[in-house]
Amino acid sequence: MTNTSVLLTKKQKAIIAEALDVMPDDLEEIKIRAGSYKKTSFRDDFSIIFKGNTATLAKMDLTPTAFRIVLYLFSVIDYGNIIPGFSQSRTARELGLNKSNVSRAFRELFERKILLRDAADGQVYLNSNLCVKGIPRRFNEDLMDKFRKSRLKTEDFADSFNIYRAGSKTKPVKKSRSSSPADGIPF
Repeated sequence: MTNTSVLLTKKQKAIIAEALDVMPDDLEEIKIRAGSYKKTSFRDDFSIIFKGNTATLAKMDLTPTAFRIVLYLFSVIDYGNIIPGFSQSRTARELGLNKSNVSRAFRELFERKILLRDAADGQVYLNSNLCVKGIPRRFNEDLMDKFRKSRLKTEDFADSFNIYRAGSKTKPVKKSRSSSPADGIPF
């Protein structure tokens, strides 16, 4: 904050006096505090983590290796919750874990629906009811399609957010009763 003096025109003084509900002649000195608006910026990539489902994750009886892998996956997911270049071997190497332990942990994560695999293209996703990288309403059509594939409500994980159609700010998308959970969210 800085202090400075500014001369006001009679018109400006009248506008301020009216806003303050005083007579213009009663204004001898006006003190205004002004600061510049600083936009928040992040120095690192980030994801939004949903507290309720993350608490559920912490309460699940996951093996320590599986839990450690989930935390690691929070940091490597891409927009749409895709796990780029999914590789158990690379995960084991990067975390310094035994490959057989990682294999068992991934099996556990798939069974618990923490990880999801799209049967059509083989892509692996982290369930976006735990966390999401990016803001889905800003996704293009391709990312939105990937994001839908990453979202699965399960016995353990409730829906963490509503998905809105592009251009809509008020109406959430309705789920079809005829779709299976593996189909994701229909539009």
